[in-house]
Amino acid sequence: MCALASAVLAALAVSTLAPAAEPAPTEYEIKAAFIYNFAKYVEWPEDTGPDSGGVFIIGVLGDDPFGVLLDQIARSKTIGDKPIVIRRFEHFEDYTPCHILFVAASEQDRLPAVLEMLADSPVLLIGDTEGFAHRGVAVNFVIERSKVRFEINPEAAARAGLKISSKLLRLATIITEDATDEADTGERE
Repeated sequence: MCALASAVLAALAVSTLAPAAEPAPTEYEIKAAFIYNFAKYVEWPEDTGPDSGGVFIIGVLGDDPFGVLLDQIARSKTIGDKPIVIRRFEHFEDYTPCHILFVAASEQDRLPAVLEMLADSPVLLIGDTEGFAHRGVAVNFVIERSKVRFEINPEAAARAGLKISSKLLRLATIITEDATDEADTGERE
């Protein structure tokens, strides 16, 4: 069942950006699609979060590896009934509240300050740098056998007041901040 769910989620991620006749999607096309799809499987606390004026905000902190990919999704998709707005922050001092914040590898040395500033804020932190989930980021992309996979740190999500769907958790490698070993909860090919 988990392999089927993984295939369905992967198909959703790929179908968000790439028509069947085009070449295989790039790593960051897949990651951008996953970020969009993660929003469907996470519940934010009501009446908290960014004063977004009825939009869903995805931010990128640091060197943006996505280029226009997130913008393309924002132009054609919504989260619930909310249009998507993409914000980019070169430095954390520029940050304004977001629903999702992707923390780029360029911010690795500043991650402790980012985590401290966003402590208890209802922000889904996502990264793609080794060890980020162990350090307190809720979702971290990894490459396994040439495929984009993801880790989830449920403790980090809970601290942010976010509820992650069990469907999404089943597809992830579950990470704890204290442990040195990863507990793999999903089947891998």
